[in-house]
Amino acid sequence: MSIQCPKCGSFLDSAPEPINVLTPDSPFLPKLFDGTLNKVVCPKCKLILTLDGGHLVFRDVEKQFILYLMPEPEDGNTEALENEIDAMMTEEAVSQGISRPTVRLTYSRPDFIEKISIHKLGFDDRLIEYAKLQLFRNMDELQLSRHTHRLLLDYSRTDEEHILFLVYDRERQKPINAIQVEMKDFMSLEEELMQSEDLQRELDAAFPGCYVSADRLI
Repeated sequence: MSIQCPKCGSFLDSAPEPINVLTPDSPFLPKLFDGTLNKVVCPKCKLILTLDGGHLVFRDVEKQFILYLMPEPEDGNTEALENEIDAMMTEEAVSQGISRPTVRLTYSRPDFIEKISIHKLGFDDRLIEYAKLQLFRNMDELQLSRHTHRLLLDYSRTDEEHILFLVYDRERQKPINAIQVEMKDFMSLEEELMQSEDLQRELDAAFPGCYVSADRLI
């Protein structure tokens, strides 16, 4: 595969074919998490190039889960893309006579990695996003501001007693703090979801399609 560096114009004649589909047991999954998947370095100017064009898919056939990473539309209108993916997966399930898989869409690599981590940990991502929303609603604006911060699950430090969220600075795209949530509180929320039709309707209304993110609500 030959590509041209957009910075210096040099050609890389031996760039590998990009990996676009990942599975739970994929040997390329660690590369996604450490930031090296589909990345090459221009030998002349040292610019790091991404080969996949922003398109990735994670499939877990056994658990009927599929996750997309796609570039956000240039006009910022994501509704058409989200509706298209939801309709496509429904039509595919109907045509094959199978249950419709859980489908999710993300627009950035950090969100894509977070969704995979949430799935591997066995959490309902709607509850994770709902928990983020509650943190934004209940914490002091100086500690957590919906205007300047966003939350991502710290999958590397979640244990049996705690769930940790990293507080990212939206402008700098870097973690600046962390918020710890008691696992028992999160499990209590999950139990409430199982028993409360009102909460189920609230989650369905908050996250009606394949794009499940607290960011949209705040």
